[in-house]
Amino acid sequence: MLRLIEHLSRSPQGLTAKQLARRTGIPVKTVYHHLKTIIDRRWAWRGEDGRHYFLPDVLGPVTDVTVRLDQVQPVLERLAANTGCGVFLTSLRDERLTVVAYSEIAGAPRLDDFAEGLPEAAHATAGGQALLAAMPSSHRHRYLKASGLRPFTGQTVRSEDELDDELRLAAETGVYTEYGQCRSDVTCSAVIVRAGPRTSDNLALAIAMRIDLPKDTRRGVDRLLLLAVADLVPILGPALTPEEMSRTWD
Repeated sequence: MLRLIEHLSRSPQGLTAKQLARRTGIPVKTVYHHLKTIIDRRWAWRGEDGRHYFLPDVLGPVTDVTVRLDQVQPVLERLAANTGCGVFLTSLRDERLTVVAYSEIAGAPRLDDFAEGLPEAAHATAGGQALLAAMPSSHRHRYLKASGLRPFTGQTVRSEDELDDELRLAAETGVYTEYGQCRSDVTCSAVIVRAGPRTSDNLALAIAMRIDLPKDTRRGVDRLLLLAVADLVPILGPALTPEEMSRTWD
């Protein structure tokens, strides 16, 4: 059980029972047995996506990003400096994609480059796709029907089925990536930082880089992104208290 909790605490994007079994070597039936205890004791919760999310009491109740900005900002600035990329902490507020904190560096894609159309670009950005993946599928489909799938470039995802397929593949690693979907010269990666039943509580950390960067460089950036997410989790805490987690999705 402690091994399962250890892996969950290191994976803010959540893990399925089968992923936990593969990572720990524990038989999947035993994993399911221990997960029931872990959830009953409110050390973790299970989302509708089948993933299990760490919920340690020591992190406390819901925390607004602006309250902890003095702790969040250094993490974003360090990631931007180490990668040479633009870094954005994103959320869906009032059904619109919003950047709640960011750090920029010379030569990297800037927020101003994305500002136009950004609120409607959840389907075309890595941060938005990570946030959409954190929704129940029924909620996600309602959201997409209402907001539409604006074709920002020729690479923009064109249908809900296509987007579902992309999200399903990305969920295996927890890293959501888009290539030229929002801007033809930019690729972005994102990871869920915080997830909960209410859409407005979800946060994703995204990093934007030039699309012509070598594949090995992009992989190195993704590794640094995951490390930065691990630094943010203790700062931002869980999306909701255990009592709130037991409620239905909004």
